[in-house]
Amino acid sequence: MFSSCAGRSLLRQDKISDAVAEGDFLTAISLIRENDNLYGRNNEFLYNMDIGVLFHYAGKFDSSNTYLMRAADVYDELFARSVTNEAAAILVNDNIRPYRSKPYEIVHLHMFAALNFMAMGRVDDALVETRRMQLHFNEWERRDRSGNRYTNDGMFHLISSIIYEQAGEIDNSLISLFKSVQAYQNGPVPLPSVVRDYAYTKLVTYDRAADTARLNITAPEGNSVWELNPRGSEIVVVSYAGRGPVLRETVWAGTYVKDGLLVLRYTDPNGNTEVITTHAPALPQSEYEKANQGQPTRSGTTFRIKVALPMVSTSTSRVAHFTADPGTGNAKRSVVVSDIDLLARDYHQDNWNATLSRTVVRVILRTIAAERTKAQMRTDNPVLNLLLNLGTDVVTDQMERADVRNCFLLPQTIHLTRIPVDTGTHSVTVKAYDRNGNVIRSKNIDDITVRRGERRFVFNHSFY
Repeated sequence: MFSSCAGRSLLRQDKISDAVAEGDFLTAISLIRENDNLYGRNNEFLYNMDIGVLFHYAGKFDSSNTYLMRAADVYDELFARSVTNEAAAILVNDNIRPYRSKPYEIVHLHMFAALNFMAMGRVDDALVETRRMQLHFNEWERRDRSGNRYTNDGMFHLISSIIYEQAGEIDNSLISLFKSVQAYQNGPVPLPSVVRDYAYTKLVTYDRAADTARLNITAPEGNSVWELNPRGSEIVVVSYAGRGPVLRETVWAGTYVKDGLLVLRYTDPNGNTEVITTHAPALPQSEYEKANQGQPTRSGTTFRIKVALPMVSTSTSRVAHFTADPGTGNAKRSVVVSDIDLLARDYHQDNWNATLSRTVVRVILRTIAAERTKAQMRTDNPVLNLLLNLGTDVVTDQMERADVRNCFLLPQTIHLTRIPVDTGTHSVTVKAYDRNGNVIRSKNIDDITVRRGERRFVFNHSFY
Protein backbone atom coordinates (compact mmCIF):
# COMPACT_ATOMS: atom_id res chain seq x y z
CA MET A 1 0.00 0.00 0.00
CA PHE A 2 2.80 2.42 0.93
CA SER A 3 4.59 1.90 -2.38
CA SER A 4 1.49 1.98 -4.56
CA CYS A 5 1.40 5.80 -4.87
CA ALA A 6 4.97 5.96 -6.16
CA GLY A 7 4.41 2.94 -8.39
CA ARG A 8 1.50 4.69 -10.10
CA SER A 9 3.86 7.23 -11.66
CA LEU A 10 5.79 4.48 -13.45
CA LEU A 11 2.57 2.70 -14.34
CA ARG A 12 1.19 5.85 -15.98
CA GLN A 13 4.34 6.29 -18.03
CA ASP A 14 4.29 2.65 -19.15
CA LYS A 15 0.60 2.72 -20.05
CA ILE A 16 0.27 5.91 -22.07
CA SER A 17 3.76 6.95 -23.24
CA ASP A 18 3.64 4.88 -26.43
CA ALA A 19 0.24 6.23 -27.47
CA VAL A 20 1.47 9.80 -26.86
CA ALA A 21 4.66 9.21 -28.87
CA GLU A 22 2.51 7.97 -31.77
CA GLY A 23 0.30 11.04 -31.54
CA ASP A 24 -2.71 8.91 -30.60
CA PHE A 25 -3.86 11.22 -27.81
CA LEU A 26 -7.48 10.08 -27.67
CA THR A 27 -6.34 6.49 -27.08
CA ALA A 28 -4.10 7.76 -24.27
CA ILE A 29 -7.12 9.48 -22.72
CA SER A 30 -9.16 6.26 -23.00
CA LEU A 31 -6.37 4.32 -21.26
CA ILE A 32 -6.41 6.80 -18.40
CA ARG A 33 -10.18 6.60 -18.01
CA GLU A 34 -10.24 2.79 -18.23
CA ASN A 35 -7.54 2.26 -15.58
CA ASP A 36 -8.64 3.67 -12.23
CA ASN A 37 -5.41 2.51 -10.59
CA LEU A 38 -3.27 4.91 -12.66
CA TYR A 39 -3.97 7.89 -10.42
CA GLY A 40 -5.87 7.72 -7.11
CA ARG A 41 -7.45 10.40 -4.97
CA ASN A 42 -4.14 12.09 -4.06
CA ASN A 43 -3.39 12.73 -7.74
CA GLU A 44 -6.56 14.55 -8.71
CA PHE A 45 -4.58 17.50 -10.06
CA LEU A 46 -2.45 15.27 -12.28
CA TYR A 47 -5.49 13.33 -13.54
CA ASN A 48 -7.19 16.48 -14.80
CA MET A 49 -3.97 18.15 -15.97
CA ASP A 50 -2.89 15.11 -17.98
CA ILE A 51 -6.24 14.70 -19.73
CA GLY A 52 -6.42 18.45 -20.38
CA VAL A 53 -2.97 18.44 -21.97
CA LEU A 54 -3.81 15.39 -24.12
CA PHE A 55 -7.05 16.99 -25.37
CA HIS A 56 -5.04 20.12 -26.26
CA TYR A 57 -2.61 18.05 -28.33
CA ALA A 58 -5.61 16.34 -29.98
CA GLY A 59 -7.08 19.72 -30.97
CA LYS A 60 -10.15 19.27 -28.74
CA PHE A 61 -9.83 22.70 -27.20
CA ASP A 62 -13.16 22.90 -25.38
CA SER A 63 -12.69 19.48 -23.74
CA SER A 64 -9.11 20.40 -22.89
CA ASN A 65 -10.21 23.48 -21.01
CA THR A 66 -12.87 21.54 -19.09
CA TYR A 67 -10.14 19.39 -17.53
CA LEU A 68 -7.55 22.17 -17.22
CA MET A 69 -10.06 24.29 -15.30
CA ARG A 70 -10.72 21.37 -12.93
CA ALA A 71 -6.96 21.01 -12.38
CA ALA A 72 -6.71 24.76 -11.69
CA ASP A 73 -9.54 24.46 -9.14
CA VAL A 74 -7.77 21.55 -7.41
CA TYR A 75 -4.56 23.60 -7.23
CA ASP A 76 -6.38 26.65 -5.83
CA GLU A 77 -8.16 24.54 -3.24
CA LEU A 78 -4.94 22.86 -2.08
CA PHE A 79 -3.15 26.19 -2.03
CA ALA A 80 -5.86 27.83 0.05
CA ARG A 81 -6.50 25.15 2.64
CA SER A 82 -4.16 24.14 5.43
CA VAL A 83 -1.95 21.13 4.95
CA THR A 84 -3.63 18.14 6.53
CA ASN A 85 -1.46 15.25 5.48
CA GLU A 86 1.93 16.49 6.65
CA ALA A 87 1.88 14.35 9.80
CA ALA A 88 1.24 11.19 7.80
CA ALA A 89 3.85 12.19 5.20
CA ILE A 90 6.54 12.66 7.83
CA LEU A 91 5.96 9.09 9.04
CA VAL A 92 5.41 7.34 5.69
CA ASN A 93 6.48 9.25 2.57
CA ASP A 94 5.56 12.32 0.50
CA ASN A 95 3.27 10.31 -1.78
CA ILE A 96 0.72 10.35 1.05
CA ARG A 97 0.19 14.07 0.38
CA PRO A 98 -2.08 15.33 -2.43
CA TYR A 99 0.00 16.32 -5.44
CA ARG A 100 0.12 20.13 -5.56
CA SER A 101 2.05 20.55 -8.85
CA LYS A 102 5.27 22.37 -9.55
CA PRO A 103 5.19 26.08 -10.41
CA TYR A 104 6.19 25.61 -14.05
CA GLU A 105 3.35 23.08 -14.45
CA ILE A 106 0.84 25.70 -13.26
CA VAL A 107 2.30 28.15 -15.79
CA HIS A 108 1.81 25.66 -18.62
CA LEU A 109 -1.67 24.79 -17.41
CA HIS A 110 -2.83 28.39 -17.79
CA MET A 111 -0.85 28.81 -21.02
CA PHE A 112 -2.56 25.78 -22.60
CA ALA A 113 -5.93 27.13 -21.43
CA ALA A 114 -5.21 30.56 -22.92
CA LEU A 115 -4.06 29.01 -26.20
CA ASN A 116 -7.21 26.87 -26.30
CA PHE A 117 -9.35 30.00 -25.95
CA MET A 118 -7.36 31.77 -28.68
CA ALA A 119 -7.81 28.77 -30.99
CA MET A 120 -11.56 29.04 -30.39
CA GLY A 121 -11.53 32.81 -31.03
CA ARG A 122 -12.41 33.66 -27.40
CA VAL A 123 -9.90 36.43 -26.77
CA ASP A 124 -11.57 37.78 -23.61
CA ASP A 125 -11.44 34.33 -21.99
CA ALA A 126 -7.78 34.02 -22.96
CA LEU A 127 -7.14 37.33 -21.22
CA VAL A 128 -8.77 35.97 -18.07
CA GLU A 129 -6.19 33.16 -18.04
CA THR A 130 -3.31 35.61 -18.38
CA ARG A 131 -4.66 37.59 -15.43
CA ARG A 132 -5.21 34.46 -13.31
CA MET A 133 -1.60 33.47 -13.92
CA GLN A 134 -0.41 36.97 -13.08
CA LEU A 135 -2.01 36.55 -9.62
CA HIS A 136 0.11 33.43 -9.10
CA PHE A 137 3.24 35.30 -10.25
CA ASN A 138 2.45 38.08 -7.76
CA GLU A 139 2.05 35.57 -4.92
CA TRP A 140 5.24 33.70 -5.81
CA GLU A 141 7.21 36.96 -5.92
CA ARG A 142 5.77 37.98 -2.55
CA ARG A 143 6.88 34.70 -0.94
CA ASP A 144 10.33 34.59 -2.53
CA ARG A 145 12.57 36.76 -0.38
CA SER A 146 15.78 35.67 -2.11
CA GLY A 147 14.71 36.86 -5.55
CA ASN A 148 16.56 33.89 -7.06
CA ARG A 149 13.72 31.45 -7.53
CA TYR A 150 11.45 30.87 -10.52
CA THR A 151 8.59 33.30 -9.95
CA ASN A 152 7.94 34.44 -13.52
CA ASP A 153 8.03 32.93 -16.98
CA GLY A 154 9.25 34.52 -20.20
CA MET A 155 7.16 32.32 -22.49
CA PHE A 156 3.92 33.02 -20.64
CA HIS A 157 4.39 36.79 -20.77
CA LEU A 158 5.33 36.56 -24.46
CA ILE A 159 2.09 34.70 -25.25
CA SER A 160 0.22 37.20 -23.07
CA SER A 161 1.73 40.06 -25.08
CA ILE A 162 0.35 38.59 -28.32
CA ILE A 163 -3.08 38.05 -26.73
CA TYR A 164 -3.21 41.62 -25.41
CA GLU A 165 -2.19 42.83 -28.88
CA GLN A 166 -5.04 40.85 -30.39
CA ALA A 167 -7.42 42.46 -27.90
CA GLY A 168 -6.20 45.94 -28.92
CA GLU A 169 -4.65 46.60 -25.49
CA ILE A 170 -1.30 47.89 -26.73
CA ASP A 171 -0.09 49.24 -23.38
CA ASN A 172 -0.71 45.89 -21.66
CA SER A 173 0.93 44.13 -24.60
CA LEU A 174 4.08 46.22 -24.14
CA ILE A 175 4.06 45.62 -20.38
CA SER A 176 3.85 41.86 -20.95
CA LEU A 177 6.64 42.05 -23.51
CA PHE A 178 8.80 43.92 -20.98
CA LYS A 179 8.03 41.28 -18.33
CA SER A 180 8.83 38.52 -20.82
CA VAL A 181 12.36 39.81 -21.46
CA GLN A 182 12.87 40.42 -17.75
CA ALA A 183 11.71 36.89 -16.86
CA TYR A 184 13.98 35.31 -19.47
CA GLN A 185 16.92 37.31 -18.15
CA ASN A 186 16.25 36.15 -14.57
CA GLY A 187 15.17 32.59 -15.28
CA PRO A 188 16.74 29.33 -16.38
CA VAL A 189 15.48 29.52 -19.99
CA PRO A 190 17.79 31.79 -22.08
CA LEU A 191 16.36 34.92 -23.68
CA PRO A 192 15.90 34.11 -27.40
CA SER A 193 17.72 36.67 -29.53
CA VAL A 194 14.65 36.96 -31.76
CA VAL A 195 12.50 37.91 -28.78
CA ARG A 196 15.13 40.38 -27.56
CA ASP A 197 15.37 42.10 -30.96
CA TYR A 198 11.60 42.15 -31.39
CA ALA A 199 11.13 43.63 -27.91
CA TYR A 200 13.70 46.34 -28.55
CA THR A 201 12.16 47.33 -31.87
CA LYS A 202 8.63 47.34 -30.55
CA LEU A 203 9.38 49.22 -27.32
CA VAL A 204 11.28 51.92 -29.22
CA THR A 205 8.53 52.18 -31.84
CA TYR A 206 5.97 52.84 -29.09
CA ASP A 207 8.14 55.48 -27.41
CA ARG A 208 9.35 53.26 -24.57
CA ALA A 209 13.08 53.56 -25.17
CA ALA A 210 13.60 53.95 -21.42
CA ASP A 211 12.36 50.39 -20.97
CA THR A 212 15.05 49.08 -23.31
CA ALA A 213 17.63 50.75 -21.09
CA ARG A 214 16.10 49.14 -17.99
CA LEU A 215 16.28 45.77 -19.74
CA ASN A 216 19.81 46.51 -20.97
CA ILE A 217 18.97 45.47 -24.53
CA THR A 218 20.34 47.23 -27.58
CA ALA A 219 19.30 47.73 -31.18
CA PRO A 220 19.45 44.60 -33.36
CA GLU A 221 22.27 44.48 -35.89
CA GLY A 222 19.87 43.59 -38.72
CA ASN A 223 16.13 43.64 -39.18
CA SER A 224 14.13 41.98 -36.45
CA VAL A 225 13.08 38.47 -37.55
CA TRP A 226 9.60 38.98 -36.11
CA GLU A 227 7.96 41.85 -37.98
CA LEU A 228 5.98 44.57 -36.26
CA ASN A 229 2.44 44.02 -37.43
CA PRO A 230 0.07 45.73 -34.99
CA ARG A 231 -2.96 45.86 -37.30
CA GLY A 232 -2.00 43.12 -39.73
CA SER A 233 -3.02 39.48 -39.82
CA GLU A 234 -0.75 36.78 -38.50
CA ILE A 235 -0.51 33.01 -38.09
CA VAL A 236 1.23 31.93 -34.90
CA VAL A 237 2.47 28.32 -35.04
CA VAL A 238 3.05 26.74 -31.62
CA SER A 239 5.15 23.58 -31.93
CA TYR A 240 5.86 21.01 -29.21
CA ALA A 241 9.06 18.95 -29.46
CA GLY A 242 10.47 15.95 -27.61
CA ARG A 243 9.47 14.12 -24.46
CA GLY A 244 9.36 16.14 -21.29
CA PRO A 245 11.35 15.22 -18.17
CA VAL A 246 10.31 12.50 -15.76
CA LEU A 247 11.34 11.87 -12.17
CA ARG A 248 13.14 8.68 -11.22
CA GLU A 249 13.73 7.24 -7.77
CA THR A 250 17.33 6.91 -6.63
CA VAL A 251 18.20 4.92 -3.53
CA TRP A 252 20.94 6.23 -1.25
CA ALA A 253 22.44 4.10 1.53
CA GLY A 254 24.42 5.36 4.47
CA THR A 255 25.06 5.65 8.16
CA TYR A 256 23.33 7.82 10.70
CA VAL A 257 25.31 8.60 13.84
CA LYS A 258 22.98 9.33 16.67
CA ASP A 259 24.75 12.58 17.46
CA GLY A 260 23.37 14.23 14.35
CA LEU A 261 25.66 13.25 11.46
CA LEU A 262 24.47 11.52 8.30
CA VAL A 263 26.57 10.15 5.41
CA LEU A 264 24.78 8.88 2.29
CA ARG A 265 26.18 7.33 -0.90
CA TYR A 266 24.62 6.72 -4.28
CA THR A 267 26.22 4.86 -7.18
CA ASP A 268 24.70 5.45 -10.62
CA PRO A 269 24.53 2.77 -13.35
CA ASN A 270 27.84 4.08 -14.79
CA GLY A 271 29.64 3.43 -11.51
CA ASN A 272 29.89 7.10 -10.50
CA THR A 273 29.44 7.63 -6.77
CA GLU A 274 27.93 10.70 -5.13
CA VAL A 275 28.23 11.37 -1.40
CA ILE A 276 26.05 13.52 0.82
CA THR A 277 27.30 14.45 4.28
CA THR A 278 24.87 16.47 6.30
CA HIS A 279 23.66 17.19 9.78
CA ALA A 280 20.69 15.13 10.84
CA PRO A 281 18.34 15.54 13.82
CA ALA A 282 20.38 15.76 16.99
CA LEU A 283 19.79 13.89 20.22
CA PRO A 284 16.88 15.00 22.39
CA GLN A 285 17.82 17.12 25.41
CA SER A 286 17.06 14.21 27.75
CA GLU A 287 19.97 12.21 26.26
CA TYR A 288 22.40 15.06 26.92
CA GLU A 289 21.13 15.32 30.50
CA LYS A 290 21.78 11.59 30.96
CA ALA A 291 25.33 11.97 29.67
CA ASN A 292 25.97 14.94 31.98
CA GLN A 293 24.76 12.88 34.91
CA GLY A 294 27.02 9.94 34.03
CA GLN A 295 24.10 7.74 33.03
CA PRO A 296 24.03 5.46 29.94
CA THR A 297 23.07 7.28 26.76
CA ARG A 298 22.43 6.28 23.14
CA SER A 299 24.87 8.95 21.93
CA GLY A 300 27.26 7.45 19.38
CA THR A 301 24.83 4.71 18.34
CA THR A 302 24.88 4.17 14.56
CA PHE A 303 22.16 2.99 12.21
CA ARG A 304 22.34 1.77 8.63
CA ILE A 305 19.59 3.53 6.70
CA LYS A 306 18.14 3.73 3.19
CA VAL A 307 16.89 6.99 1.67
CA ALA A 308 14.90 7.31 -1.58
CA LEU A 309 15.21 10.65 -3.42
CA PRO A 310 13.75 11.90 -6.72
CA MET A 311 16.05 12.74 -9.63
CA VAL A 312 15.21 14.48 -12.90
CA SER A 313 15.61 12.22 -15.92
CA THR A 314 15.60 13.76 -19.40
CA SER A 315 15.49 12.38 -22.92
CA THR A 316 17.34 13.40 -26.06
CA SER A 317 15.00 14.90 -28.64
CA ARG A 318 15.70 14.43 -32.34
CA VAL A 319 14.03 17.76 -33.10
CA ALA A 320 16.33 20.80 -33.34
CA HIS A 321 13.92 23.29 -34.88
CA PHE A 322 10.83 23.72 -37.05
CA THR A 323 10.05 25.77 -40.13
CA ALA A 324 6.63 26.99 -41.23
CA ASP A 325 5.90 27.88 -44.86
CA PRO A 326 2.57 29.55 -45.75
CA GLY A 327 2.99 28.54 -49.39
CA THR A 328 5.16 31.47 -50.38
CA GLY A 329 8.42 29.52 -50.33
CA ASN A 330 9.64 31.86 -47.58
CA ALA A 331 9.70 29.43 -44.67
CA LYS A 332 10.03 30.97 -41.21
CA ARG A 333 12.25 29.30 -38.62
CA SER A 334 10.91 28.58 -35.12
CA VAL A 335 12.22 30.03 -31.87
CA VAL A 336 12.51 28.02 -28.64
CA VAL A 337 10.42 29.94 -26.10
CA SER A 338 10.30 27.34 -23.31
CA ASP A 339 12.55 24.49 -22.20
CA ILE A 340 10.80 22.25 -19.68
CA ASP A 341 13.99 20.22 -19.06
CA LEU A 342 15.69 23.37 -17.81
CA LEU A 343 12.69 24.39 -15.71
CA ALA A 344 12.48 20.92 -14.10
CA ARG A 345 16.20 20.84 -13.27
CA ASP A 346 16.03 24.36 -11.86
CA TYR A 347 13.06 23.47 -9.66
CA HIS A 348 14.77 20.28 -8.48
CA GLN A 349 17.94 22.18 -7.58
CA ASP A 350 16.06 24.96 -5.79
CA ASN A 351 14.15 22.44 -3.69
CA TRP A 352 16.95 19.91 -3.16
CA ASN A 353 17.87 20.97 0.37
CA ALA A 354 14.24 21.03 1.51
CA THR A 355 13.55 17.62 -0.05
CA LEU A 356 16.70 16.14 1.45
CA SER A 357 16.03 17.54 4.93
CA ARG A 358 12.42 16.36 4.99
CA THR A 359 13.41 12.90 3.76
CA VAL A 360 16.27 12.52 6.24
CA VAL A 361 14.11 13.50 9.19
CA ARG A 362 11.45 11.04 8.12
CA VAL A 363 13.84 8.13 7.61
CA ILE A 364 15.66 8.68 10.90
CA LEU A 365 12.46 8.93 12.91
CA ARG A 366 11.18 5.78 11.27
CA THR A 367 14.48 3.95 11.80
CA ILE A 368 14.56 4.79 15.50
CA ALA A 369 10.91 3.75 15.83
CA ALA A 370 11.71 0.44 14.11
CA GLU A 371 14.63 -0.22 16.48
CA ARG A 372 12.43 0.44 19.48
CA THR A 373 9.76 -1.86 18.06
CA LYS A 374 12.33 -4.64 17.64
CA ALA A 375 13.49 -4.16 21.23
CA GLN A 376 9.95 -4.33 22.59
CA MET A 377 9.13 -7.50 20.62
CA ARG A 378 12.36 -9.32 21.48
CA THR A 379 11.78 -12.85 22.85
CA ASP A 380 13.90 -15.75 24.13
CA ASN A 381 13.49 -17.54 20.79
CA PRO A 382 16.35 -16.61 18.38
CA VAL A 383 14.44 -17.77 15.30
CA LEU A 384 11.38 -15.76 16.21
CA ASN A 385 13.58 -12.72 16.93
CA LEU A 386 15.15 -13.09 13.49
CA LEU A 387 11.74 -13.25 11.79
CA LEU A 388 10.46 -10.24 13.72
CA ASN A 389 13.55 -8.20 12.88
CA LEU A 390 13.40 -9.12 9.20
CA GLY A 391 9.67 -8.36 9.05
CA THR A 392 10.16 -4.96 10.66
CA ASP A 393 12.99 -4.11 8.24
CA VAL A 394 10.88 -5.11 5.23
CA VAL A 395 7.96 -2.91 6.32
CA THR A 396 10.33 0.01 6.98
CA ASP A 397 11.95 -0.39 3.55
CA GLN A 398 8.57 -0.55 1.83
CA MET A 399 7.58 2.77 3.39
CA GLU A 400 10.58 4.57 1.93
CA ARG A 401 9.59 5.87 -1.50
CA ALA A 402 10.57 9.03 -3.34
CA ASP A 403 7.86 11.32 -4.64
CA VAL A 404 8.37 10.98 -8.40
CA ARG A 405 5.08 12.49 -9.49
CA ASN A 406 5.14 15.10 -12.26
CA CYS A 407 3.29 16.02 -15.44
CA PHE A 408 5.49 14.05 -17.83
CA LEU A 409 3.15 14.85 -20.74
CA LEU A 410 4.61 18.32 -21.12
CA PRO A 411 6.92 18.55 -24.15
CA GLN A 412 10.66 19.01 -23.82
CA THR A 413 10.66 22.34 -25.66
CA ILE A 414 8.04 24.74 -27.03
CA HIS A 415 8.73 26.60 -30.27
CA LEU A 416 7.01 29.66 -31.75
CA THR A 417 6.85 30.75 -35.37
CA ARG A 418 5.13 34.03 -36.33
CA ILE A 419 4.03 34.44 -39.96
CA PRO A 420 2.51 37.71 -41.22
CA VAL A 421 -0.20 36.90 -43.78
CA ASP A 422 -2.90 38.62 -45.79
CA THR A 423 -6.55 38.27 -44.88
CA GLY A 424 -7.96 35.00 -46.23
CA THR A 425 -7.61 31.23 -45.97
CA HIS A 426 -4.14 29.72 -45.85
CA SER A 427 -2.28 26.42 -45.66
CA VAL A 428 0.97 26.11 -43.74
CA THR A 429 3.57 23.37 -44.12
CA VAL A 430 5.43 22.75 -40.87
CA LYS A 431 8.64 20.72 -40.97
CA ALA A 432 10.67 19.34 -38.07
CA TYR A 433 14.46 19.20 -38.54
CA ASP A 434 17.15 17.27 -36.69
CA ARG A 435 20.53 18.74 -35.76
CA ASN A 436 22.02 17.74 -39.13
CA GLY A 437 19.39 19.66 -41.04
CA ASN A 438 17.40 16.60 -42.10
CA VAL A 439 13.60 16.77 -42.22
CA ILE A 440 12.23 14.16 -39.82
CA ARG A 441 8.55 15.11 -40.03
CA SER A 442 6.37 17.25 -42.27
CA LYS A 443 2.77 18.27 -41.68
CA ASN A 444 0.29 20.40 -43.62
CA ILE A 445 -2.16 22.51 -41.64
CA ASP A 446 -4.96 23.51 -44.01
CA ASP A 447 -7.98 25.82 -43.96
CA ILE A 448 -6.52 28.46 -41.66
CA THR A 449 -8.90 31.38 -42.08
CA VAL A 450 -7.46 34.65 -40.84
CA ARG A 451 -9.50 37.83 -40.58
CA ARG A 452 -8.13 41.33 -40.78
CA GLY A 453 -5.97 42.09 -37.76
CA GLU A 454 -6.36 38.59 -36.34
CA ARG A 455 -3.62 36.49 -34.67
CA ARG A 456 -4.59 32.92 -35.45
CA PHE A 457 -2.95 30.22 -33.33
CA VAL A 458 -2.34 26.75 -34.79
CA PHE A 459 -0.51 23.80 -33.24
CA ASN A 460 2.00 21.18 -34.24
CA HIS A 461 3.87 18.46 -32.35
CA SER A 462 6.77 16.09 -32.83
CA PHE A 463 7.46 14.04 -29.72
CA TYR A 464 10.53 12.28 -31.12
